[in-house]
Amino acid sequence: MRNHLSLTIIALCLPFILWAVCAIEPTFDDFTTLQSPWWVQIADPGYFHPDAIRRPWDFLFGCLLGYYPPLFPTLNHVCIILGHAASALIVFRLCRWFSLGTLATNTATLLFFFSPATLGATLACDGLNQTYAQLWGLLSLCCYLDKRYRLWLLCVVMAALSKENGLAWAVVAPIVAWGFQQEERRQTLRHIGHGLLVALAYFVVFFTITYCGIFDIHYDEQYAEVTLANHLKDFMQMVAYNWVPLDYMSAVYPPTRNWTVVAITALMSLPFLLLLATGWRLLKTRRLLVLIACFFILASPHLVTLVSIMHNYAPLAMTALITAVIISHGTDKGTLRPKTVIAGFALFMAAALFTDVRHYQAARQAGLVGRQMAMQVIEQSATPPQRAFCI
Repeated sequence: MRNHLSLTIIALCLPFILWAVCAIEPTFDDFTTLQSPWWVQIADPGYFHPDAIRRPWDFLFGCLLGYYPPLFPTLNHVCIILGHAASALIVFRLCRWFSLGTLATNTATLLFFFSPATLGATLACDGLNQTYAQLWGLLSLCCYLDKRYRLWLLCVVMAALSKENGLAWAVVAPIVAWGFQQEERRQTLRHIGHGLLVALAYFVVFFTITYCGIFDIHYDEQYAEVTLANHLKDFMQMVAYNWVPLDYMSAVYPPTRNWTVVAITALMSLPFLLLLATGWRLLKTRRLLVLIACFFILASPHLVTLVSIMHNYAPLAMTALITAVIISHGTDKGTLRPKTVIAGFALFMAAALFTDVRHYQAARQAGLVGRQMAMQVIEQSATPPQRAFCI
């Protein structure tokens, strides 16, 4: 029981979380991605939307919902949460694989599952793409550690077909394995080369059939309209969401701004962060340096373009593993007392859960606005309509 405490807590919370997300009406990326019901018939010329080429799983999901529209958006939200839970299970498995200790493993797994960095990708319903790019990426790392190199590359491709940033796992998996002495240097370099070739092949195929080939996809200019100041702000946001569970709604959203709540949640997270800061000496070790490098590799596709709330999710697995390494080393060497870690992490988790609940309430309220608008239109109709569509 103690060895699997984090999984037990997640298993107990999961039914309530699934029940809660089922109450969220269509909102955010439910409307703006291909995972909304795709009504066009397969015989029509416009059936294969251009974006279906780069994110086919969203498209296929939308086709399914087109045949069974009553499942929208509940099925979307349930699949996102289940994908996130599966990723948490893999984080737990990786910590055990690297022999990081029971306390470190449970702490890292709970941090991954409940961190505010998940909010954009889960409760804000960023579509299946961000969640499943992470899941396939973590599976690729497991396959690589298990010496199943072909499956590793297959999982990398599946991650990329979920979302393009999934290609980062083509180099992350060999680097992590080398950092934890699971692979020799020469073999690691060779496999990084293989991963880069797969990434190159993906982009060659993508650009061949889109921008200059069969389908015409227009580049979104917002990804190019960035400055150095924006890049620095994005970097600070990604680090903050991954490490500091303060109530960001009270900090950045004027209608709900409350600096007292911000200060309280920040102070609650501070003891645990100070405990992690004691592991700075580990910066001289290969495994921590490798995990930090991989954090930035996974974050890089967003840091070079733009970072919104859902993009904080991409490097979260590395955040969890970094935390596990520091705690494992500290408790083994006696520089961290387990009871002190547990007390600090309990305060940290309380701040995280408060932030999660606040974000959930906002997401649910955002969905209810659409329902209220639809009901107002229906009430003004001369006769009750058989169907109503919201644009």
